[in-house]
Amino acid sequence: MPKVSIIIPVYNNEKYVEKCIRSVMNQTFRDLEILVIDDGSTDKSGEILDHLAAEDKRIRLFHQENSGVAAARNKGLDFATGEYLTFVDGDDYIAPDYIEKLHTCTVEKGAKMVICGLTYVDKDGIVLGQVTPGEYRRFEHEEWTFRISGVWSHFYKRELWEKYNIRFLPGERGEDMPISLFFSAVCDKIATISDAGYFYVQHQTSAMHNFRGLRNFSLPYRALEQMIKKIQTIGTANSPDFYELFVLRILSTCLFQLSPGASKEKMKELCDYIVRILDTYFPRYYRNKKAGLLAKLDIPFSQKAAVKMLIFLVRTRLIYPVSRILSK
Repeated sequence: MPKVSIIIPVYNNEKYVEKCIRSVMNQTFRDLEILVIDDGSTDKSGEILDHLAAEDKRIRLFHQENSGVAAARNKGLDFATGEYLTFVDGDDYIAPDYIEKLHTCTVEKGAKMVICGLTYVDKDGIVLGQVTPGEYRRFEHEEWTFRISGVWSHFYKRELWEKYNIRFLPGERGEDMPISLFFSAVCDKIATISDAGYFYVQHQTSAMHNFRGLRNFSLPYRALEQMIKKIQTIGTANSPDFYELFVLRILSTCLFQLSPGASKEKMKELCDYIVRILDTYFPRYYRNKKAGLLAKLDIPFSQKAAVKMLIFLVRTRLIYPVSRILSK
């Protein structure tokens, strides 16, 4: 049984996928299985992957009809056998010692989940920016669980996914956030490393570059509510205030970053959803001590302000007229 399973969904990444896979093949930590899911690519990605799989016996390659990134990741989860697991997207790449650092941190700190940073690069590898997490301190500084919420920057004990039967919900975008919310609430041994060895490639055809939020896609309404219900059943292992703040952060992102320009009908649907989620599951959301503008947390002021504004708009129900301004 390999120590680490790396799950890589690929869809039409012919320009980037070889660099991605080779960055995984060339890791200083060798005890890997590399689960690559070709999600119905119509370019030369599948052919490139066939050649790479023939080079390295650690690669387990699956070709499937196009079903979306959630289904592709789920297939990887179903076949993973490693003690630990992580994700890499097919157009990104990782530093040679990326897995070694994550594994070392996990073992030394007895963590079940480790969060690392990321480096934004263009298609030529030129650095555009970097996000490196500070120290995670349970009940005091848990904010990095939502400041970096992509599953590709998280390293997990695989038993977590199996114990709680966690999978991605197909058909929605922003599928990482509900998953990260769940583990931030129930995983009692979380650590961070001050490293940014995940290279997040920004290019014209990337999913995030072409993502237009609520204008083009369904936001993770079902997945988020499913995870909230699951957390309520299991109970939080960490700070309830940080858990609630994570939810507020997701909802404020949906309203202020992912919805502008959407139709009035979609905006009303989003507002109804936000109001219902907060009133139903977090009736005291407006008293959250971590949501203050002066809270001593490592969160950009703009994000604090967005959460504070969301709380005000929901309490006063001004969220509806404001949403009409944000709509197209």
